[in-house]
Amino acid sequence: METLQKVIELLSKNFNSRISILSNSPDGKFNSILDTKNGIMFSVSYDCLYIFKDLNDNIWATTPKSFIYKDQTYHPKEGEAYTRKDGIKYIFTTKEAVLEKAAAYFEKFIDQNYGIKIVNEKLFFYEGRDRTEKFDLKLHKFKARMFDKIDAYISFN
Repeated sequence: METLQKVIELLSKNFNSRISILSNSPDGKFNSILDTKNGIMFSVSYDCLYIFKDLNDNIWATTPKSFIYKDQTYHPKEGEAYTRKDGIKYIFTTKEAVLEKAAAYFEKFIDQNYGIKIVNEKLFFYEGRDRTEKFDLKLHKFKARMFDKIDAYISFN
């Protein structure tokens, strides 16, 4: 149950735009997180099948009782790896290890300022004719997460 709570916590984060959460069920049992830029993926099914695919198409997965490859049945043990002819490697491990690997990757993309975007980099204000003081300001645009069709702007004087 502790592992499932960690999955739900990871799924509840606000990621930057390159990370997509697919089929976001609140119980954390059927979810995938995908890096749309390079195809790195983490997937959970029924809280027993955890899969993490890295940049080189290596796949870390929870250890199944058996699997069939080229009409042959294999009974993998934790820590074993199988490599296909095309070079894709399956590494069988625990769901905690798969989750740790996925969390280490995807936590780099958590957006602390979700919904706030910079509109202009700098604005300069000059007071009086002879003054040379400059004030640098950053303007931010705020977009409500729950209502994607509503734009709200933060402004100040």
